[in-house]
Amino acid sequence: MRIRRAEPPDLLSLDELFIKAAAYLVERYRPDQIGHISLVPGERVPLYEHLLRTGAVFVAEDPGPVGFSAAVIRDGVWFLSQLWVLPERHASGIGALLLDETLGWGRGSSAFSVVSSPHPPAQLLYLRASMFPLWTIHEMTGSDAAPPEPPEGVRPLEGSDGSWVDELDREVRGAARPEDHAWWRGRAHGLAVERAGAPVGYVYVSDGGRVGPGAARHPTDVPALVRAARHAAAGPVTFSVPSTNWAALSELVRSGFAPFGSTTFMASRPLGDGARYLSGSGALG
Repeated sequence: MRIRRAEPPDLLSLDELFIKAAAYLVERYRPDQIGHISLVPGERVPLYEHLLRTGAVFVAEDPGPVGFSAAVIRDGVWFLSQLWVLPERHASGIGALLLDETLGWGRGSSAFSVVSSPHPPAQLLYLRASMFPLWTIHEMTGSDAAPPEPPEGVRPLEGSDGSWVDELDREVRGAARPEDHAWWRGRAHGLAVERAGAPVGYVYVSDGGRVGPGAARHPTDVPALVRAARHAAAGPVTFSVPSTNWAALSELVRSGFAPFGSTTFMASRPLGDGARYLSGSGALG
């Protein structure tokens, strides 16, 4: 077996590997999420292209692809975006080898982080790499048949908002990530929320009703982000909410939302402020 850097022609086969691995793990460890995680072939290839451009992607071969990993470094913070191994090759050490390769690529980073699935061997792998749980991320879903009116001061998020968004991300997420915002703006509706002419937060809403990421200057600003996102989605919507974000959880539960699964944000040191954050996905945190 060998591990090498992935190249653009690899990405379709890596997506096929993801579909096999994800379907197995969802059925075994997250049956409550069957049907909630999209497994459409090729759908994630643009994400892999983004990771290849702005981070590193590794593939394990024996002789064909049996696993792959990907990570990015944003503002000195390393984040593991992908780690997948074919189900028939689980417990063979491939995941550990891929993680070691990806950690080696990020050597010298100020922190290491990941959004872990409930898969116990995966969590053990990250614990052994000195990444420890900071908060649980609750997936909250609701039909939103009657979404609320937006709060005052909602406007489209623009590229010119970059300076305050970067500042807010450093406070709330632990790192600025302008390259990811450029990616999100091309694939989701970005909203800025202002009060008295000053920005208090941002949030993204995809066409499929997935909300996030989002960040607020203060926990009291979080409900405004939630209402803005619900109004923009105008239909079934899903939020990924850190367990420390009581303001978002309270707002959503009052509105009839309910949890249907969870992941865990893990890091090598205290990082960010989950009380003011709405997660985007495990792929980019």
